[in-house]
Amino acid sequence: MSATLSMVVFASASPLLLVLVLACAGVVIAVPYAASQGRLHIPGYAGLALASFIVAFILGRISGHNGVRGTHAGMFLAIACFLLAAVAVGSVLAIFFHRERPQE
Repeated sequence: MSATLSMVVFASASPLLLVLVLACAGVVIAVPYAASQGRLHIPGYAGLALASFIVAFILGRISGHNGVRGTHAGMFLAIACFLLAAVAVGSVLAIFFHRERPQE
């Protein structure tokens, strides 16, 4: 069995994981696309990357504690952690794709 096929078999066993991967990939693609359209300035993307990384780290630490792990709240915190990490990665990529808006 090839590596790609085994990944699809693993992902199909967990629909939540498949949706999370697609959502994170969408965020990582959407943020640099917005930067290529000149939606925000470079310090804004740097601040967004830093803030989302810090919040993702805090939520990841909270979701890993013994009282939270395995509960619905822990699952929600883990999903939020991964989505915020995707925003951080997308914001770092957005710095490289940023274009200034033409002055009218």
